Amino acid sequence: MRKQRLTILIVIVLVTAAVYAVFFSKLFLGPDRGGKTVTVVLRSLNVRSDYWQTMISGAQTAAKELGIELDLQGPLQESDTDGQVQALKDAIARKPDALAVAPADDPRIPELLEDARKAGISLVVMDTPVTLSDPPVYVANDHQLAGRLAGDAAARSVHGSPAVAVFSDSPESSISLKRLDGIRAAMKEHGGRVTGTYYNGDSEQLAYEFAVTLLRSEPQFNAFITLNESATLGVAKALQEVKGTSRYKLIGFDSSIYEIQLLEEGAVSALLVQKPFNVGYLGVKTAIGMIDGRRTDKRTLIGSTVVTRDNMNDPDIQRLMFPFPVIQ
Repeated sequence: MRKQRLTILIVIVLVTAAVYAVFFSKLFLGPDRGGKTVTVVLRSLNVRSDYWQTMISGAQTAAKELGIELDLQGPLQESDTDGQVQALKDAIARKPDALAVAPADDPRIPELLEDARKAGISLVVMDTPVTLSDPPVYVANDHQLAGRLAGDAAARSVHGSPAVAVFSDSPESSISLKRLDGIRAAMKEHGGRVTGTYYNGDSEQLAYEFAVTLLRSEPQFNAFITLNESATLGVAKALQEVKGTSRYKLIGFDSSIYEIQLLEEGAVSALLVQKPFNVGYLGVKTAIGMIDGRRTDKRTLIGSTVVTRDNMNDPDIQRLMFPFPVIQ
């Protein structure tokens, strides 16, 4: 009789332990996602692009932490919008649980993103704003704030009222338009002005040629603000050729190895460094939250940092310019 009671007691203890083990595993380890997949579609998978490779690293880090399968898609060249459109069509056809998309500025893409929603795919838009019938969940750098910071940096570099020539990629670029809004707000605050906006696409050579022409025409400005890497490199080359780096200040965006070298040499006065790692990381993490049915913020905006020769060797700045696979 005692053995029977002992056996029953042991069974009860084991069952209770099993129930608690299941409960605590769900509490602390999170839900079993059963092979849930997130497809990330970027504007470029180019291994030479520091910006997109850093965003990929952030997305992969989040996927590894959360134990989900990540599918990375996109064209090789950022200008290949046809390639991204096809990548989106293919991704929607595979019906992942969630899509995290950094969309190109192309009129075909909003319709595809609406199709993804209709197919029951959770959607997160990263990096580039897009207009849909119902505003999507959005994770991006704060581009307007970055523009304002660039304008502030220009004002500090010229020690007075800045008059800036802005080099952009395209008049249709929603990111560049937001940055330009921020620059204009900063100019108003500092008593400065934008003397002109020049569009070089993604061509370093075109930016160089525009800058050479401007520098030969007795320009009425004292600073350049370049909104992408190719523009920064092209303008810096023109300034170095005419030995104009002391007279004209250059504020650039991003932090490629080449741009960092120009900052060290003094050809660039400041760089606006964004946080693409955080965008990729939080984009995937937000997508998983949507899959799990958790409430997610509709907008997550990430700030940029102004990097100069004075602070570029600070440990925090070094981690920002050379990000490791941990969130900053």
